[in-house]
Amino acid sequence: MSFLIGRYEYTLDDKNRLGVPPKFRDALLKENGAQLYLSCGLDACLYLFLPSQFEKLTENDLAKFSMGNKEKERAFQRGFFSNTDSVELDSAGRILVPPYMRKHAALGGTVLVQGMGNRGEIWNPEKWNSYNKSKVAPTYPVAAKNLSL
Repeated sequence: MSFLIGRYEYTLDDKNRLGVPPKFRDALLKENGAQLYLSCGLDACLYLFLPSQFEKLTENDLAKFSMGNKEKERAFQRGFFSNTDSVELDSAGRILVPPYMRKHAALGGTVLVQGMGNRGEIWNPEKWNSYNKSKVAPTYPVAAKNLSL
């Protein structure tokens, strides 16, 4: 399974196609995959999964979605899977971002595509900058201390 890292800036074109970073495309090729999985994610971003990552997430009859409450599990599964779609790369290495996903992540114009290890994330740059400043940056001193960096 590939590990997705890095940050890349792309432009959502007038047909709502978004470039996928070459490193991500190479990882897809290594898996002999023909499609990626795109999903509405948390914090107003989109998640982008390689096939192996999506299969790992959903293996064992969705055991990872267990919440100890069947009603909550069903609700989450309904939300997650109805907001996930398979997307294929075109000949230029782009994917089509559906309208409801563009709305969820407030995408238009410049877009950030970045690695999160087990998935990629797609962000509106303004939303990412705000999230980075308020949530990510404060974690660095603690993590650096714990990791001896």
